[in-house]
Amino acid sequence: MSTALAESTRLMLPSEALKRKFDLPHGLLPGQAEPQQDAGQFTTHAVRIGNIGLLLPSDEISELIEHDTVCRLPNTSTWFSGITSVRGNMVPLFDLHELFDIDYGQLKRRMIVVGENETAVAFWVDDFPQIVTLGSDDSMASTPPIPSLIKDHSRQVYLKEGQIWFDWNIETFVTTLGEML
Repeated sequence: MSTALAESTRLMLPSEALKRKFDLPHGLLPGQAEPQQDAGQFTTHAVRIGNIGLLLPSDEISELIEHDTVCRLPNTSTWFSGITSVRGNMVPLFDLHELFDIDYGQLKRRMIVVGENETAVAFWVDDFPQIVTLGSDDSMASTPPIPSLIKDHSRQVYLKEGQIWFDWNIETFVTTLGEML
């Protein structure tokens, strides 16, 4: 091993780590270049509900959870799966497939939780979240035919590699769902 490589991979003492200032961009290793993006581009996490792509809010914590313990509440709509417990917090769980009449076939659905504590909300998604890079060139001038509930809460619509992505306001969307219950 070269001296330079050995020096860069040296483990530091915990006391050194606590005093060190970390100014690396998230996820980069020392000496690793930050990916180049054109002006006007942004990278975000997104999920799909059938053919509907939804961008996750970048200012909220989102996590994928694989568990199936859901407490169904009586006399509620079929698209409201019920309440689930996430680290001791009761989180409402919505089935957007049911709400928008989207068949999920044999997919193993996963639960995505957006937000934390009392502001957390969960919904079923088709697959793992993916990272999407979008820009002004991907922006659509007109909104394609989609459920009005998504359209009413969309800020921007993008088309990238044949997939339509909606930058939606999840807070107002969930508030509307709560009023519909």
